[in-house]
Amino acid sequence: MFCVFLCIYLEFSTDDGVYVDSLLFSELVPQTTYMGFLDYRKQEVKDLAINPNHCSFNPGVFVAEIKEWKKQKITKQLERWMEKNFRQNIYSSAMAGGVATPPMLIVFHDKYTALDPLWHVRHLGWSPDARYAESFLQGAHLLHWNGPFKPWNDPAVHSDLWERWFIPDPSGRFTLTRPGSDS
Repeated sequence: MFCVFLCIYLEFSTDDGVYVDSLLFSELVPQTTYMGFLDYRKQEVKDLAINPNHCSFNPGVFVAEIKEWKKQKITKQLERWMEKNFRQNIYSSAMAGGVATPPMLIVFHDKYTALDPLWHVRHLGWSPDARYAESFLQGAHLLHWNGPFKPWNDPAVHSDLWERWFIPDPSGRFTLTRPGSDS
């Protein structure tokens, strides 16, 4: 199954929707469908009529139009789902996304539009092997090293891109030291 990974931009005023950065990613990556985040054994989840096999989006990175967020009372909607889950465990905090992702998936279901993939390049940390063309990465606006291969560790991929934007700790208490380095 091919899923579209999404970074949502919350600007409701144009079409009452959410703009989303999408990127087709064909490798097996866990938790790409709503089934991976919502407990479909629970009636409250079934009542949402969200197809469990539909690709979910990544609400971990988003930009919101605050006036519209407030107008639509998005915080209240999210809090309602979190409180409901606290009382009834309707989407299970043991599932992927913990307690933060499922309410966002519910509240923003079918309310997003694709943005250019350069606005959220994901999965840089899933493998120590390069997965993207260098020209694509050079044009990227947001790089996301999710997965175990972080750019400050070894092995890593595209560490040079991360180091270009790395800002040393001004207090001097933290220094970047890679495993196996002399410093």
